[in-house]
Amino acid sequence: MLVFILLFCSHFVLQAQDMVKLKGEVIDQNNQTVSDVVVYVTQTDDIAVTEANGLFSFTLLSSASYSITFKQINSEITELEYFITQDTSIQVKLDIIGADLPEVEVRSDADAFGIRQLRSVEAGGLYEGKKTEVIDVEKLVSNKASNNARQAFAKVPSLNIWESDNAGLQLDIGGRGLSPKRSSNFNVRQNGYDISADALGYPESYYTPPMQAVKQIEIVRGAGALQYGTQFGGLVNFKMREGETSKAFNLESENTYGANSFFNIFNSLHGQVGKLNYFSYFQYKSGNGWRNNSEFDQYGAGGYFKYEASEKLSFGLDLTYMHYLSRQPGGLTDDQFAQDAQQSNRERNWFRINWNLAAFAVEYKPSKNLKIYSRTFGLIAERTSLGLLETPDLPDPLSNRDLLNGEFKNIGNETRFVFNYPSAEKLPHSLLLGTRLYQGHTNFSQQFGSDGADANFAVVDTAFLERRKSDFEFPNFNLAFFAEKIFRINDKLSLIPGLRYEIIHTNADGFFTNNVRTDAFGNFEEFINEEVRSTDRKVFLYGLGLSNKFSEKYELYANATSNYRAINFTDIQIQTNTQIIDLNIKDENGYSFDLGIRKRDFSPFYIETGLFLILYNNRIGEVIDDGLRLRTNIGSAKILGAELFFEVDMLKLLKKESKHTVSLFFNGSVNQGVYTDINDRALVGVRSGNKLEDLPDYNIKLGVNYAYAKFKAALQSSFVGEQFSDAANTMTPFVGVFGIVPAYQVVDFSAEYAFNDRLTALASVNNLLDQNYFTRRAPAYPGPGIIPGNGLTWNVSVRAKLF
Repeated sequence: MLVFILLFCSHFVLQAQDMVKLKGEVIDQNNQTVSDVVVYVTQTDDIAVTEANGLFSFTLLSSASYSITFKQINSEITELEYFITQDTSIQVKLDIIGADLPEVEVRSDADAFGIRQLRSVEAGGLYEGKKTEVIDVEKLVSNKASNNARQAFAKVPSLNIWESDNAGLQLDIGGRGLSPKRSSNFNVRQNGYDISADALGYPESYYTPPMQAVKQIEIVRGAGALQYGTQFGGLVNFKMREGETSKAFNLESENTYGANSFFNIFNSLHGQVGKLNYFSYFQYKSGNGWRNNSEFDQYGAGGYFKYEASEKLSFGLDLTYMHYLSRQPGGLTDDQFAQDAQQSNRERNWFRINWNLAAFAVEYKPSKNLKIYSRTFGLIAERTSLGLLETPDLPDPLSNRDLLNGEFKNIGNETRFVFNYPSAEKLPHSLLLGTRLYQGHTNFSQQFGSDGADANFAVVDTAFLERRKSDFEFPNFNLAFFAEKIFRINDKLSLIPGLRYEIIHTNADGFFTNNVRTDAFGNFEEFINEEVRSTDRKVFLYGLGLSNKFSEKYELYANATSNYRAINFTDIQIQTNTQIIDLNIKDENGYSFDLGIRKRDFSPFYIETGLFLILYNNRIGEVIDDGLRLRTNIGSAKILGAELFFEVDMLKLLKKESKHTVSLFFNGSVNQGVYTDINDRALVGVRSGNKLEDLPDYNIKLGVNYAYAKFKAALQSSFVGEQFSDAANTMTPFVGVFGIVPAYQVVDFSAEYAFNDRLTALASVNNLLDQNYFTRRAPAYPGPGIIPGNGLTWNVSVRAKLF
């Protein structure tokens, strides 16, 4: 391990050189300065835009060759080569046509369609040779008031989305055969720090940032495990909005009303005061829900501050709060769903969340070729569920309800060192070294609550009920070191090796109940198990990436990465009347592979296609054992898929001058996942060759975006193929919990009109064709049973800039 890091560093030490300034001026054929020219450095992915005086500047490595591209909406693309040895000033002349157009929207091709890739080196991370997406949320024409995930993630291939409410209270996304349950197979972050309950022991994300406060969403697939932790899915990072720099105070308010008494108010105060940039918001959301017994109330607030102390040093402070209370209508059997998808036979189920996040960030540039990023973050949070976990075929017994409570307290620090320097071949290299320190503490208890119907979360503690509750403390500690380096072999080919070393220490102290079969007649007895356990793990992850920019417009990329996922607290402790846990359940591990080709610019179209392969060992899932759900390691699995994303600006493609914009996109994947080896405990109903659960045969989204003057509209169709809900591939539905999730199609429409710079009207219709469908069969909360997708819902909004 130490030798590998020294090899990474030694090349930097031997070759490090100073940084130099490249300054430039862009003029037209009449020697007049030109503003809004996008200047792009190919080797570093740096971007600048010329100011009103035509000037731009970069800080680059000395004694290196660079290709620099100049793009402007009224000129041809110009690419020039420079060998930079010292501070340099250049002047570039562009042939400008139609310079006197009355209205011009200038935008970078890098995000012309509202999506791009992360640059090779960006915000403290290395992304060369990786499968990445960046969603520009501010450019989306979508239902942001209810955090509609189908629209927000429409251009990300292979994402499988569970839908449980029409308010976006929780985000449930999975990809490439990984469970969408509270996005737990991704490392979910906000502004670069963790927001899930416990990143290792309980990586479920009960808090989802409001899309109205999000600037962009960054996604890094399986290779992200080396920089962001051990999850198979990779990274999802919500980058929050920043304050408008032109004014000290800006007040905006967006008010939304919709179907089922949906109401959302989002107010933001932001601006720039001297060296301080800030963005703050308050949100309130309520509604009755599409189904019976599904009302909710949510409050949220956040403040994000950045202080630029100098050109070398900046500080950031983030504070986030979220609370909501929702009634959960429970699941349905297949017959109940067919009769009336809006019905509910559970009126006593409730769910409550309190989420508090804080983070302090420092960015420091001690020298010209080194930048340090350090984030210290903490979480104090609670999730509480109250209700009945009986299957939906059983009537409400009107007895005491199950009360499950989780309390989470954690603190951590992640520090990254990013070195940029030229190699002996005069090509810019980049090295990332990082460390992560994390201390978490979780208390998870399962007890009996009241027998009423209200949201009374008090514990009922009687002698009779005492024997059935469980209570555990889960302290854990994590120390990680990681390193990645971009070796640029020449101006087209790069190799990116990386490693991560995890030290994980977990403890469990408490007791739980479990069901044990006592005779051949199917009778079970509950036993109390006291447990004090400590486990130490040392995990070494490694990977290798490749990037080949084999032509001016196209790049071939590939990467292979090892993955690891520790068992969660709920994998081993939470008990229900219908579930048993394998006491010998083990951690998961495997490998992720990506191979793809993508276009390097977005005009007049963008295309990316690729293949992925995931090899999964000890995959955790559920099978039926003597009428109960057994949670265990199913076995080994192989997941293979092909992905394609394509978007085109039709009028640019046809070379027609127009004030209208019409773009079409296609986002599709076909997937195949099978179990290749079955563990002994999972042999009941599971065979080698069975299809993986939560993996649709196909996952396609088609859309058209239209804009003219102050009007924008987006129409999108989602087509998701059939998928199994369990590893046994149950065909005949079992009380709504196991069985096939049928293929479905959903159409969404959104539009907005800007009356002026201060007032905008927005409208959305989701499930425009009012399809009857469902995306999941829940084994426990918010079920058990089928969780229907929403029928036709709508909302209208007014957004105003008050000052």
